[in-house]
Amino acid sequence: MAELAEVETFRRQLERRIRGKSIGSVWMRKSSLVFRSLEKGANLSKALQGAKILQLKRRCKYLFLETDKGLTLIIHPGMTGNLFIRQNDERRDQHCHLELYFDKFKLTFRDPRMFGRVMLAKSENLSCIPSIGCLGPEPLSKEFNANWLYEKVYNRKVAIKSLLLDQRIGCGVGNIYADEACFRAGISPLRYGRDLKKQELKRLASAIKFVLKRAIKNAGTTIRDYKTSEGKTGSNRPVMYGREGKPCKRCGGTIIKTAIAGRVSFYCPSCQV
Repeated sequence: MAELAEVETFRRQLERRIRGKSIGSVWMRKSSLVFRSLEKGANLSKALQGAKILQLKRRCKYLFLETDKGLTLIIHPGMTGNLFIRQNDERRDQHCHLELYFDKFKLTFRDPRMFGRVMLAKSENLSCIPSIGCLGPEPLSKEFNANWLYEKVYNRKVAIKSLLLDQRIGCGVGNIYADEACFRAGISPLRYGRDLKKQELKRLASAIKFVLKRAIKNAGTTIRDYKTSEGKTGSNRPVMYGREGKPCKRCGGTIIKTAIAGRVSFYCPSCQV
């Protein structure tokens, strides 16, 4: 699943390839569910044809392709979505939903389970989109700190991991990196937000920034579906997530698997308290 680190990897790789280039033509699978958020009657192909990509931005897990037509193409990869650079003559399969054709290559959005979304909006109105306007501060920003976390969790009788998965709080952190950050901070993901002291939240905020920066440096984490736009797997290796029954790399205790807020979770009960 593409979380913040993986979408940022898409952004960085695609920026090198398509920034400043014009879209020659657009193909879209019109019956695809990934277009369910498009306004009724919106003609995405017509709107983007000939548009020049000015810049690529990321907000949480959303990728923005801003064009010189005052329109921005918004892509949320969802659980199984990937963005690939391919040759123009490369055949598409049944899981391809959108292709932007440039001069010598195309950008393909492929999503087998169709939990992803593709939207088109005026560049000046992005914050007016409800699912984007409600997002919390970026985890790598200065605004995301112990004070912010304390303000959001100090009175919550909810597991801290569950709170981190709330996009209004842990914007883009995601399942894998929430586990990794809780481990690095030495905090049990099951602890209630209201029980965490300010110093613990300071460690947690710092840990979130660390694990995300490391994952971005390593082009993301591949568990099952994720690949970079170059078709490669991410080289980031979790120290906690997916290691049920294995020894903790910090204390040697046994890592256990549980469910938190309906999401599979991993932690070490020996050194995460």
